[in-house]
This record gives sequence, structure tokens and C-alpha cells, in this order.
Amino acid sequence: MPSPALKGCRWRPPPGGREAHLPEFDSRASPKLQPSAQSSARRIWARASQVGVMVFAAALPVLLCVAFTRYEAARLVRSEAELASNFVVNQVMAIVGRARDAAQGFVPRAAEPCSKLAAALTLGTATQPYIRTLNIVDGDRLACSSALGQQSIAAHVFTAGDGRMPRGDWLAIVPRTPMVTDRPALLVGVRAPGARAVIAVVDSQYLLDLLHAAAPLSAYREAELRVGTGTSLREASGDAPIASSPVVADTRKLFASSVIDLRLYGEPAHLNKAWGALLLRYMPWVAAFSGLLAWLVHRAQRNRQSRREQLLRAMRAGEFHVEYQPLYGVESGRCEGAEALLRWVRPGMGAVRPDEFIPGAEEDGVIVPLTQHLLKLIARDVMLWGTRPGFHLGINFAPEHLSGADLLPDVRRFMGVIAGRRIQTVLEITERSIMRNTEHARRNLEALRAEGVQVAIDDFGTGFCALSYLEKFPFDILKIDRGFVLTIDAEGRSAVVLDAIIGLAHSLGARLVAEGVASQAQFEYLRARGTHYIQGFLYAKPMPADVFSRWYSRAGSEVSADPAVTARH
Repeated sequence: MPSPALKGCRWRPPPGGREAHLPEFDSRASPKLQPSAQSSARRIWARASQVGVMVFAAALPVLLCVAFTRYEAARLVRSEAELASNFVVNQVMAIVGRARDAAQGFVPRAAEPCSKLAAALTLGTATQPYIRTLNIVDGDRLACSSALGQQSIAAHVFTAGDGRMPRGDWLAIVPRTPMVTDRPALLVGVRAPGARAVIAVVDSQYLLDLLHAAAPLSAYREAELRVGTGTSLREASGDAPIASSPVVADTRKLFASSVIDLRLYGEPAHLNKAWGALLLRYMPWVAAFSGLLAWLVHRAQRNRQSRREQLLRAMRAGEFHVEYQPLYGVESGRCEGAEALLRWVRPGMGAVRPDEFIPGAEEDGVIVPLTQHLLKLIARDVMLWGTRPGFHLGINFAPEHLSGADLLPDVRRFMGVIAGRRIQTVLEITERSIMRNTEHARRNLEALRAEGVQVAIDDFGTGFCALSYLEKFPFDILKIDRGFVLTIDAEGRSAVVLDAIIGLAHSLGARLVAEGVASQAQFEYLRARGTHYIQGFLYAKPMPADVFSRWYSRAGSEVSADPAVTARH
């Protein structure tokens, strides 16, 4: 069983959110509450690790959002570029198709003299869109042109090549033509009978305007168009080399036997703009989720903390408080004392049951520091009370404390602090405490009894104590567990085991306290058999220190033969 002295607890912060300062009794006087340098370093490291995990949990969604929006921005930019590139290539194919159709219209007449063809070529140029000139090439010479008529111009000058015309139909972009030497042109060649060919010249400005409209340089660093053989048509912004920009679109399509290829190179500013827009859209939600995740991780860390660390942290954070259950004197008819009950409420989680945290404190070796903390809280509380001299204050002690070296200095220090209040200190111990380290515990209790401390055996009858221990072990009060009190029925029929316990206590000269008295019938039964004190809801429930102080000044000090009358106050 858990130590009764620490049983049943909730936390209530002291006035002002801090504990009253008691220079005579503080944590510096309790060695087990004063952390060593090594434990402090471990605590700092543990705290730093927890903070690191929380920071990582908070940063992870942000980092993922940054990475995801970057990826999504790049994907959107590539998708837009592919759409633009497809559109441009399709339009170039349409232009090439119109030029090719115009050239094919003159294939049957390619052998006619230029005097007959010149007017028709000029008319064809004027009536067909995109076409700057229509030309007939015969071998390595320009035979006829819609712009120049019949001129003796070498074909390689016109085609910007080596003078040999490609076989079959062909496409090529050349840097200049004899008529327009400062601007590229697109040549669409169609093979005619013999050594002749018809060449339609498309002004490059049409292609450049198309690029500007569909793939503006504000979105792309450079656009590179290749149509068949020859040079490429380029539009670029800035001075950065092409190699520094990624290809965001590369569209290739086959027209007859020639390839039309358009590459678009990304503009970092355009990508960053798209990225910024996505961040602006998603980051507020991600930041909210990040904060929630950090809070959940914090909660999970606190829940996963070892019980020992949780208890030590709770003591440092002031999460414990004490409630006091009044003790009714059957003979005096008034409050003769109270039992101190430690309570713990974890912020954000609520009250922790004593039968949960006290066994954990015992198992993890924190029960002695926890009892030392309890003494400190009690010493603070009783300074505010106006109790009569001899007021009994019951404090539970665990077996580890009872048989340890800290018991005597801890109790003596506590009694020194509250000496001015003239309170009777009562150490409440369980039967289990008697059976563990009996000799050492007995010596400790005998020494304290010699100094005026009284000893009460709590929850008697619920353990496995040999009755012979009661003759050897020093004690003054025997507390009857509420389980035996419940055996009293409303008709007042005899409760055999309870009567045996009462008779045993009388024969040993011990005073009796009955716990858990909740009805008038129980009280009358116990009073008739010589019970000295009662505790229970019939008289009063446990109260925080400030509430107990007000209750005692109003009703606890009044004399009443019926404890229920006081309870109604």
C-alpha cells in the first residue's frame, strides 16, 4: 500500500503563485532535494534535448513546406513552359506549312523563264502570309526571285551554306539573306524537277514575335528555336550563360523529314516568384500546424518522462499542495487535529491520484524527497492558522524514510520551524513500515517519541503485521481503516472484527482513530465503544490550507457533541 501520510492529493497553487519563504526550512536544508552538479548537468542536457525535439517538430513542417512549395513551383514552371513550347512549335509548324504550300505551288513552273515567273512570284509573296520572298534555285545559282528578279547570285550566298542544295524538301534558319542582311530568315525548300528547287523565305520577325508572346523573357532566360538544319534562332535576357539556367521545356516535332525543336531555359526570378506565391498561400497554415505539433510533442515528452523526473520536476514547479482532513475529538466535541494529505495537479492534465504517484515515488526512490517537500509545504501552511495548543497534525511517512538516516534530522528541522505554533506532531506509519527494517525504524521512533513526537499506526488491520510487533513497536495511536467502519450497519449490530481491533487497542493503552466515518449510526457505534477520534465526511472533508483555516476559525473550534452539526456549518 502507498504511504498513508501522502495519501489522497490535488494541487492548488499558493497565493501569488509562489510558496511562502521559510528561511528556517527550505530545500537547502534537505540534501536529497539539493541536486548535485552531475544531476544538474543531466537535467540541463535532458531539457536541451527536449527543447531540441520540440524545435525539430516545429521546424519539420516548415522545412517540408519549403521543400514541397519549391518542388511544386518548379513543376508549375515546367508545366507552363511545356504548354508555351508546344504552342510555339505548333504555330511554327503552321507557318512552315503555309510557306511549303506556297512553294509547292510553283514546283510545276520551276523550269519556266524568270521573265514569266517573276510577276507570279511577286504576287504569291503578296498574297501569302509570313512569306518575305519566293525564289527559284537552279543548281548552284539563283534563277529567279520575287524580290530581285533574275540575278546572278550564287546559291551558297542565298542559303548561307556551301552552295550545294539539300536533297528533297528541307528547312533551315539562316543568319541573313541577300535582301535583308541584318536579320535571320527561315528557308522552306521544296525540290522541283531537275536540279531546281523552290525556296520560300519566312521573315524571322514572325517567329520572334511568336516567342515573345508565348514565352516572354520575363518568364524565361532564353528561348532557342531550331528548324531543320542551319543555325538556331535565339532570344535571351541578361548576361548569364545558358549553362547556368536549367532547361524547363524541350519540345521536338517532325515536319516532313525535318525536326522543329524549341528549348526554353528557366528564369530564376520567375521561379522564385512562383515559389513565393505558394509559400504565401500555405505557410500560415503550416505555421499553425507547426505550433500544434510542437505542443503535442511537448505533451508527449512530459507523458513519456520517467516518473522520477516527473515528480522532481513537479516539486520544482510547485505543483503539489496539501489538504487537511479534520480530526474530531469524541470527548471534547471539537476539532482536535488534522491529517495532512499531499495532492498533485499537473497543469493541463488535472489531478493525479495519490495511489498512482505515491507508489511510483516509492519505486523510483523519490518518496523521501517527496516527504521532505511535504514537510516544507506543511510548515508554510500552519504559519497561517490560529489553532489551539496541542493541535494534532498527522503526517504520513513511508518505510524508506522511517528506517533511513534522514528521518530524525527532517522531523527535528520541521518541529523547529513550527515550534511557535505548539502543534503536536504525529507520525503516521503503516503496518508495512513496521515490518521493514524493524530495528532501525524502532530506534528512530523511540528517539522522536522521547522528543515529544507521537506515532500512529495507520490503516490497521489491512496489512500482514504480526500482533507481536505491536508489543515491541512504540506507538500511541491506532487508526482503524475505513473498511472496518463500513461493517457497521444501521441497526447497530455488532461488527466482530472491528470490536476486536477496538478491544486490542484498549488493552495496549492506545488511543483510537476511526477513519471514513460517514453516517450518524457509525459514529454512535464507535462512540459507545470508546473510540477517541473520528475522521470522515460526517465531520469534514479534506480542505486546502486556506479553506481549513477559515473553517477552523468558524466551526472547527466550536464544541458540539454531534460532528454532523459541525459539518452543516
